Amino acid sequence: MNLERMKPERTTAERTTQERTTLGQAMTDEANRSRPENHAQSRGLHDAASSPKDLKVQIKAQRLLIEWNDGVRSEFSLDDLRRQCPCASCRTDREEAASNPLRILKSNPTGVRVTSAELVGNYAIKLRWSDGHDTGIFDFRFLRELSDAK
Repeated sequence: MNLERMKPERTTAERTTQERTTLGQAMTDEANRSRPENHAQSRGLHDAASSPKDLKVQIKAQRLLIEWNDGVRSEFSLDDLRRQCPCASCRTDREEAASNPLRILKSNPTGVRVTSAELVGNYAIKLRWSDGHDTGIFDFRFLRELSDAK
């Protein structure tokens, strides 16, 4: 019979504290990874080319006009931007449509109009749509990439 002193099992309170500490550290680590300065290599920094000099949202015409700092001018149909909305929900819908052509479709956003827009810091624009959708934040780099792809 081994008479070594056995380490007592942790109490529920101790376990919870340790788990909370681990979770707290994980959340802190994730927050540090998501800080903008830690995305410089993976997402690229905003530069003069991806910064607008002038930005106009034409609600009546449903157009977004951008003059970039390097002199390039871009014009977007807001209907086209809705179909390319970068929010997680819309991205997931596009991925599912691409991987399963027989899936049941959600309502088509065609005919939905932008009702308002606001700047998000100095890096993006947020559009609000007539169906209540407002989670898509259109980063200026994303808009510049769309413009350059035309």
